Amino acid sequence: MRRILANSPAPASRSRRAAAALGGLAVATLASGCMVFNPVQTDVAYEPADGVSADVGDLAIRDLLLVGSAEGTAVVSGAAFNGGTEPVTLQVTPQGEGAGTGSEIKLRAREQVDLSTKGLHFDGIDAKPGSIVPLAVTTQPGGTTIVNVPVVLATGPYASLTAPPAPTASPTSEPTATATATATDTPTATSTDTPTGTSTGTSTETATPTTTATS
Repeated sequence: MRRILANSPAPASRSRRAAAALGGLAVATLASGCMVFNPVQTDVAYEPADGVSADVGDLAIRDLLLVGSAEGTAVVSGAAFNGGTEPVTLQVTPQGEGAGTGSEIKLRAREQVDLSTKGLHFDGIDAKPGSIVPLAVTTQPGGTTIVNVPVVLATGPYASLTAPPAPTASPTSEPTATATATATDTPTATSTDTPTGTSTGTSTETATPTTTATS
């Protein structure tokens, strides 16, 4: 009787399996190295909007930016939320030269407001679109922080964000002096000089001498 011996695995097949295992290990090592040097982007904090964020005390500001124009006027845009239990006062002031109008608002506890609807704007500052303007954000209570705010052009979603017109001073009417001089000078001199001289002289002398001699 003849015996049939089973074929033993060839050495080449074992080598291929070992090479495949080593290759998989190398790929896993490289992948883990990429994770170390290139972290997942969703784990990195970033601003998902055109503006920047600022936290001052209990007040949180998001998407803070300026809508600028060539005339040197910039409108403050963004959202502010008072997460505290007490009212706070928010003041936004440009650093450097510039005058602001309506740069202060008050927020109640747990109140959120749209800053672009509050009339906050600055006049006479260098706020050209594409530039960065430092702003001082102050809350009472809370403190102050400096934020570098981008300036965008008033187009697209910001086309309606324009500064309110400057108040026009009503002309004050000057008092009108109306002098009416009515001089009526009609001297009436009536001289009636009618001398009436009536002299009536009546002299009556009666001398009656009476001598009576009695002897």
